[in-house]
Amino acid sequence: MNRPYIQFICLLVLAVYLAVFATSFATSVNGRTIFGPSLGADFGAFYVAGQIFDTYQPNQIYDTQLHRQLYQEQFPYTPPDSQLPYVNAPFFILPFTILARLPYSWAYLLWVLLSLALYVAGFSLVWRALEKIPQDAWFIALLLALSFMPFLVECLAGGQTSAVAFFCLAFAINRERRGYYVLSGLALSLCAYKPTLLLLVVPMLLITRRHSTFLGFVAGCAVLALISLLVVGRQGCLGYINTLLYFTNASTSSASGLRSWKYVDINSFFRLLVGNYSYLRWTLTAATFLITLPFLFRYWRKCAGKRPTEQSLAWALTITWTLVLNLYVGIYDTTLVVLSLLLTTNAFCHGEDKDRWWLPTSYKLILLLVYVVPWVTQPIARLTNLQIYTVVLALLGSWQLIQFQRLGTRARS
Repeated sequence: MNRPYIQFICLLVLAVYLAVFATSFATSVNGRTIFGPSLGADFGAFYVAGQIFDTYQPNQIYDTQLHRQLYQEQFPYTPPDSQLPYVNAPFFILPFTILARLPYSWAYLLWVLLSLALYVAGFSLVWRALEKIPQDAWFIALLLALSFMPFLVECLAGGQTSAVAFFCLAFAINRERRGYYVLSGLALSLCAYKPTLLLLVVPMLLITRRHSTFLGFVAGCAVLALISLLVVGRQGCLGYINTLLYFTNASTSSASGLRSWKYVDINSFFRLLVGNYSYLRWTLTAATFLITLPFLFRYWRKCAGKRPTEQSLAWALTITWTLVLNLYVGIYDTTLVVLSLLLTTNAFCHGEDKDRWWLPTSYKLILLLVYVVPWVTQPIARLTNLQIYTVVLALLGSWQLIQFQRLGTRARS
């Protein structure tokens, strides 16, 4: 597993992806590609929502019946149960109102390019905050990030929005390291387009006494709420709340129709594993939360107001466990784990010179699992009802909890 070999594998993966993407784009007819699935997959939901905003009433973007009708017209070859509604915050519809004015294929291509730009920019922002990783490792690290399956296949090819959250979190971390705490909070508030991404971030800000960041976050959320009200009106905002409540309820039901094998959070993990045994599922989910949260809170309290390195590790820990201790996290959102891995690697990387640097063997094994397992986890989950990627992410989070505590103890001694 030396650098030339890893680089070769990454470039091979990217080359195959580029060939498949180009073929899909060139052969797309009415949104259907030569490979069968529709071009852009989930992007169709955002595109149709943009059409509703432009053509009908803005407050109808959460009208599931209208959305289903237009989706079927846009993608006549798709099964009736395959369309996805628009479930993000009202303010997030704005870029799609522009994209929806283009032909679908070109709108999707533009979204792919925008997502790629946001992802690379976010990667670069965090990289600038790393002190220990050798700078000549930038290219191989970027190749690993670009060929990471949750980003490359689920986010980029699937037309999802994870690159937006990736950039916002990266910008928030970068600004915090530069001392611009309020600006960091403002950037973080943009992640409110998908509230589940903030489930652990908000308590982390409070417990670690990031008061200025939290103030910026609250101010940003207030501005975004006002924008949402101006964009879709009171009725549209109520529609968004009802949509959130519906999906919250759906995420807790085994009969919801959600494809549990595409989700990695602990709630979906047990929903897939134990099926209709709802009491057992809730007991196991609650037990996981109750066992893990005290350790997280304890670490957050210990690193409050400490050195920048420990503050960065708080971010790494929070991002990893947000993907696990949650109600609704698709595999595409595990793109965010790249940020956690960069911050963690920076904390443990050391060596005599730039050509010889060292990482714990256990951590290198976890890195390998995080990179490889996403390629096989969904077929395995469909066959066995076991989402092994959730186990891998929980393993990473547990390793971080143990090693970060030890790292802090050594630093104090």
